[in-house]
Amino acid sequence: MTTDPQAVQDASNENPSGWSEVVYASVWLVFLLFPISNVLSAPVSDGLKGLGLTGIGLFAVLYVISWIYEVPFPRRSELVNALFWCLVLSVPVALVVPAAGLTGTYVAPFFVAVCAFRLSMKGAIIAAAVIALITITPWLIVYSPREWFWPLVGISPAFMLLLVSRWVMERSMIREELQRELTLAQQRESVGRDVHDILGHSLTVVSMKVQLAKRLMATDPQRAAQELDDVLVLTRDSLTDVRSTVGKLREPELSVQLMQARAALRSAGITPHLPSTVPTIASPWRATFAWILREAVTNAVRHSAASSCWVTLTSTTLTITDDGAGLDCERRDAHAATSSVPGNGLRGMRERAERAGLQLTVTSPVEGKDRGTRIVVEPA
Repeated sequence: MTTDPQAVQDASNENPSGWSEVVYASVWLVFLLFPISNVLSAPVSDGLKGLGLTGIGLFAVLYVISWIYEVPFPRRSELVNALFWCLVLSVPVALVVPAAGLTGTYVAPFFVAVCAFRLSMKGAIIAAAVIALITITPWLIVYSPREWFWPLVGISPAFMLLLVSRWVMERSMIREELQRELTLAQQRESVGRDVHDILGHSLTVVSMKVQLAKRLMATDPQRAAQELDDVLVLTRDSLTDVRSTVGKLREPELSVQLMQARAALRSAGITPHLPSTVPTIASPWRATFAWILREAVTNAVRHSAASSCWVTLTSTTLTITDDGAGLDCERRDAHAATSSVPGNGLRGMRERAERAGLQLTVTSPVEGKDRGTRIVVEPA
């Protein structure tokens, strides 16, 4: 499968990682002080020292960029993207080695971080083992066993810390998912009790009134008609109560909807670029964002013929962008295939946004391109 350079550039521009992750990753650059110290104290010429310091500075910049744009090749796997950044980061390391020697391998934990937090837990362990082998083997070959202590002590704890952090992150995600499922189960149980109470009471009264109306039909038709009118009012009120109760259960949770959107896009062969965390969003807007996200992803899966879909979230804004055929083509294709035309979905999304005090803007094609659709939901 070929990769369109323009599509790759678009993905790089539209798929920034969460800034909290970038800041967290950047904090660890303080440990570059060790290779900096080794370069400055190395018995080499000033030119080689300058080359080494340039390499360290370039490494720091590229490392931060690797967290801002984690997926430079959206049509490729996570492994390919991680390997790409490892290769890119190895270039400045080569500039450090002439001055710092093998102490330049002290940057190995940064390579582990690039792989560990982007691959599965199994992939992270394998990547850490491979990087450790590549890093430690030169020390074992060049130096005597008495000098193996410091590289092992300097690298091994960092590797273990990164893998443990990755494991804790995975456990936390699983725990959050289980907690959401438990909350949903409790909510369903509560709704079941409410529906039972509503219908149990209402149907009992309806039964009594219908029996009474049946007995009064011959002797007092006017009273029987009144009883039937009461039954009609009671059934309408009960139906409203049931709808309200069930509606609470159907209110989507934004974090759950993101997971479902990721699964739906992947099933349709569309590469998802979704945020890993949900920022703090006001409660009414949070539910509206969840509804609109679900409808927009459904439209993308059914009608867009896209290869990638990007979702960005802030505390006040939701943006969904795909690189599909565009809205006009989607409408024509949908008209020929089904009555579920994207225009109907967009109209429903716009109405839902307006009820929440938001405005929904649709751009198709996306600015600077001849295809794609972008939906932006923001305060009115």
